[in-house]
Amino acid sequence: MKVAFGLPKVLLICSAVLIAVVSLCLYLALGGSRDNPAHQPVQVWLLQDEAVQSPQQARQIPAKHWQLLADPTRQLGYGLGTLWFRLVFEPRDDYALTLDAPFLDEVDFYLLTPDDQLLQQVQTGDQRPIAQRRLPASSMMFPVQASWQSAQAEVYVRMRNVGLSYLPIRYVEQDAALKQATRQQMLHSFFLGILLFAALLAVLLATVTRQHSLHLFSGLLLCIAAVQAELNGLPFQWLWPESPGWNRLTEWCLPLAVLSCAGFVSSYFNLSTGWLRRLFRLLMLLSVVLLCATQISVLLESYHWQSQLKQLAVFLMQACVLATLGTGLWMLKSQRRKAVLFLLPMSVLMLSVVLAALRALGILPESAFARSVLELGTTLAAVLMTSSLVLGIYLEKAWQAQVQQALLERNEQLSKLQQQELNRSKIAPFYGLGSRLALVELLNYELQQHRSRYRLLLLEFQQYSRIEAVLGRRQSTAIVNAYVDSLLVLCQRHGTAVVSLGAERHQTLFSLATDRFALLVQQSDFMPVLTGIRKLLHQKFTVDGFTPDLKPHYASVTVSSEYGQDAEELIAHAALAITYVQKTAGHLSYQHQLGADSRQRLAMVAGLAHAVNAGQFSLLFQPLLQISTQQPCGAEAFIRWQHPQLGPVSPAVFIPLAEEAGLMSTITAWVYKEVRKVQNQLLEQQIQLPISMNLSAQDLQNPGLINGILQHEHKFAPAQRIKFELAESALAPDEPAVQKSLQLLKQAGAALVMDDFGAGQSMLTKLGNLPVAEIKIDMALLSMLDTHREQLLVGAIKLGKALEMTVICEGVEHQRQLDFLTLNGIDAVQGYLIARPMPATEIGRWLQQRQASLPGGSRAPAGRDQVLDAELAATLQTIAQNA
Repeated sequence: MKVAFGLPKVLLICSAVLIAVVSLCLYLALGGSRDNPAHQPVQVWLLQDEAVQSPQQARQIPAKHWQLLADPTRQLGYGLGTLWFRLVFEPRDDYALTLDAPFLDEVDFYLLTPDDQLLQQVQTGDQRPIAQRRLPASSMMFPVQASWQSAQAEVYVRMRNVGLSYLPIRYVEQDAALKQATRQQMLHSFFLGILLFAALLAVLLATVTRQHSLHLFSGLLLCIAAVQAELNGLPFQWLWPESPGWNRLTEWCLPLAVLSCAGFVSSYFNLSTGWLRRLFRLLMLLSVVLLCATQISVLLESYHWQSQLKQLAVFLMQACVLATLGTGLWMLKSQRRKAVLFLLPMSVLMLSVVLAALRALGILPESAFARSVLELGTTLAAVLMTSSLVLGIYLEKAWQAQVQQALLERNEQLSKLQQQELNRSKIAPFYGLGSRLALVELLNYELQQHRSRYRLLLLEFQQYSRIEAVLGRRQSTAIVNAYVDSLLVLCQRHGTAVVSLGAERHQTLFSLATDRFALLVQQSDFMPVLTGIRKLLHQKFTVDGFTPDLKPHYASVTVSSEYGQDAEELIAHAALAITYVQKTAGHLSYQHQLGADSRQRLAMVAGLAHAVNAGQFSLLFQPLLQISTQQPCGAEAFIRWQHPQLGPVSPAVFIPLAEEAGLMSTITAWVYKEVRKVQNQLLEQQIQLPISMNLSAQDLQNPGLINGILQHEHKFAPAQRIKFELAESALAPDEPAVQKSLQLLKQAGAALVMDDFGAGQSMLTKLGNLPVAEIKIDMALLSMLDTHREQLLVGAIKLGKALEMTVICEGVEHQRQLDFLTLNGIDAVQGYLIARPMPATEIGRWLQQRQASLPGGSRAPAGRDQVLDAELAATLQTIAQNA
């Protein structure tokens, strides 16, 4: 109840303070616009000539070189060097020329007689002591005397400024101008005081709440206050009136403001990853570089570089403001409350920028309020942002109190379930954890509440079965118990983030099997809990001298009817998700697509079991072209599957499924039989063309299959035998079965082709130990053509040549690729440019057209081929059944 009464009170206090600040600022600003001093017209002529060093020289410049400034307040630009101005006006007593730009570095006032005599000279500016000014005001004022008219004197002004140059000069009544300047100085001081107060409040908040990002916000406010103070001439008068060289606040504070703003926004919205994080890191890096460059330019006393860097600092600050505003709008999707509190002061700041731009364009009339609108908006934005931070911290505490209250209410409701637990078995038969029945009751209860506040986290030890087989049940159970004890301590440390029915171990963790566990976690705290569990299980416990790695996998599902109508369905979905986790310590959240994919995978696995007998497989053959003769030199067989319901299924999809289901041996046996049949048919047509087929990693793990194929191949002459393509990934496992298959291939002298060469880590040692006569360069290297990495393709070709192997490149689709490969000595190519994969019924005609000029190979007798095919079918069927 304290939260309910405290929130309106804080809102009321914040609103009252903001209204008072706005009212006072508006009163001070508008009060200065009611009595604008009387003014007289003045003409301003501009001369930009670095050769002019004195007013006498400026006077000798012909009138055609002078430019009349129709609008003296117009900004002239950056890095212009020395500018000369000639002022034309009617001299009157009690009037003064006032220059509303306290930040200008050097402003010299000269009064010349017709004979070039210097009647009066005033040297002032931001880089000169204030004691040299004729009138003690932040704005530079030059008193005028009516006697100048009788003397026919002319007024010249010399200006030099690092950064933006312009001459906002007015010819106004002196006393009224002084009063207005005093009032504006009070207004500037008031704004500066508010900014300093907001910065101090931010420091106090950072100290109390230990949110160190608020220190960055305080630094941002201090930088803004320093820049505004120098622009209004306040440090010049207050801090170091006799040391004008210290007036460099704008140069230093603009990059520091960008650095502080970027760091604060990143911390405020917790931008740990993503493109927004990279954007603000770039802004921070640019601000540091700009700060260092500014220091170097000051040390070198380079006027040009200081001016250009000051302009870049202004542009960088504008870009930072736009990025900050855009980030606030973007975060409305994910962090609505923070974004709303953040956008309120940003909106005020952008409104003040727009009003200042309208004043600069002449749309808004010139007034004290118009001149102070940007400073007013900055100050209000700082106050509003500070108030938003205070309010955000309060709301965060209030939300935590509400969550605690809700958790207390939930625990009271769950206490009723504890009474039922006494009458039923809620403890699993292993590890003393909660049983599946207890978990099911808890999940069903939460599903009935329709709240979606929790996630079911499932973790599974993938290596438990192997460890149990090696160490035995007692030692493996002791190892898991060590992990369970640490998990319980971790859950207690996270407090209410992990749902617990009580202090006992079976009331927090649930064991679904000897290697599978579950717990219920708050949605809002799920990632911290998961991260803690990962770090814990990454440690390895030693029991009786053994330190095994259990290789935990993680999966989770939201406890909601959207993801399961009952507890059993939720558990099943989490178990399904954990089967898709591929890497150690990986996590996967269940989505509906996993269920659809799983059903489709099961349908395809079921279809693979009888696809061979149902005649759903077919083979396509893609010819290879020999570069030297421009004639076919071989063909590669590709398997295709036409599913009766799903249609064509890619080999990239069903080959991994066949390996998981243990059906690869059957498919490979069928492919070999069909390839051998096509090879014999070509021999009958007097066409001797080598055909190659692929052997998978699982095929190499079946030495019986490899031995059966090799025994059948010995019945043919070496030139009529089939080539076998081995992918680099198939040679990677160092298992005894694979080593035995490779030894059989080596002893039989089989013609081997290293497929996909360059796609992975090429095993040069395997190339030296196996009878590999050909390497087939993967299309991934071919795609590097016309890039700075195309030398890798050239290197692969040279490597194959150095090993005295036939080098083939697959995936050739364009004439440009073929020309490049030919130039670099490729032996043969394969791809759509040569021919697309085609059925066996078409390859004979295609080969006869291309091989019309070649002598035919020896023809095998038809009766012998039929006998060999029958023997082959019986042998491979026996091998597949045994596999």
